[in-house]
Amino acid sequence: MFAQMSAEDMASEQLKKKIEEYKEVNINNAQMATGGGTKTDLFKCGKCKSNECSYFQLQTRSADEPMTTYVWCCSCGNRWKFC
Repeated sequence: MFAQMSAEDMASEQLKKKIEEYKEVNINNAQMATGGGTKTDLFKCGKCKSNECSYFQLQTRSADEPMTTYVWCCSCGNRWKFC
């Protein structure tokens, strides 16, 4: 019998943690473009407390519901949304 392990299975715990961080960043980058949106100082980042943000709005639910606002912090890259 031969053992079968992928390169990720054999990685150290530190490398596995780094891989997970990269996956999370890449998922966030895919969900919202960083170049788009309207720059504003109306929002405050909960992570770095900066007011340098970009936002855009989408109608994600029915027409009688409010639009969803997506905000991106230009300083640290933190992203959040609210209705």
